Amino acid sequence: METIAQLYQKFSSLYDIKILKVTFDIIKILVIAFIGIKIGDILISRFYKLQTKGKIQLPERKIGTLMSLTKNILRYVIYFIAAASILKIFNIEMTSILAVAGIGSLAIGFGAQNLVKDVISGFFIIFEDQFGVGDYITINNFSGLVEEVGLRISKIRDFSGDLHIIPNGEIKTVTNHTRGSMRALVNVGIPYEEDVDRIINVLTQICEDIKKSRNDVIEGPTVLGITDFQDSQVLITIIAKTEPMKQWEVERDIRYRIKKVFDREKITFPYPHTDVTITNIDT
Repeated sequence: METIAQLYQKFSSLYDIKILKVTFDIIKILVIAFIGIKIGDILISRFYKLQTKGKIQLPERKIGTLMSLTKNILRYVIYFIAAASILKIFNIEMTSILAVAGIGSLAIGFGAQNLVKDVISGFFIIFEDQFGVGDYITINNFSGLVEEVGLRISKIRDFSGDLHIIPNGEIKTVTNHTRGSMRALVNVGIPYEEDVDRIINVLTQICEDIKKSRNDVIEGPTVLGITDFQDSQVLITIIAKTEPMKQWEVERDIRYRIKKVFDREKITFPYPHTDVTITNIDT
């Protein structure tokens, strides 16, 4: 039975074969690069988590954006170093590559226009703080939460779970829904037969209760009064200003309380109906 030393010698002899040696070296570089990225991601995450406990605290959204950007830059640096190391195995120096790139810079320039455009756009997105990780935004008819802001691409995930990857150079207009207070709006329809003054008083009381019980309401809720006359109902509008991303929750709470109070007060909701009058006609 062969000893471990003999097996090791056989393995070493295989390693001396050039093609196997090159293959092993490339695999080694790729493994080191993969481990470096993983360790770097962990260290970057820990670093920014410590910043949240420091004396100078950045907004959570800003920290998420910087963390995502730093991880992207780390990946690009490690990819470059790994590529340079692999080329060196084949006795190709980066200076030679740069010289060739200089000769063919015109052709490469046309092919890299979109890449340069994406990177420049990404720089200004981050520099101008147009949006950050955790913001709810609309880009190119896609709406969702920002998961990553990079130099080349941005990633947003919509409420259905789909992830949209958008090159920064293609971003023309951004609507940021999480900057400043948001508006909660609820329209309440009541039948024409109901007492409008009574219902406005009931809605005003509901608004007062919500104002006292919720901390995410910045202003209001306020009953604006009658805002429209429709076929089978009078429309009364309630508005409020809320913290970012809380407007839908506040709207749901307002509707829930209205339903409970209307049921208790025997106030009916409108519904489409048709009155049919049958008249006897003598023949």
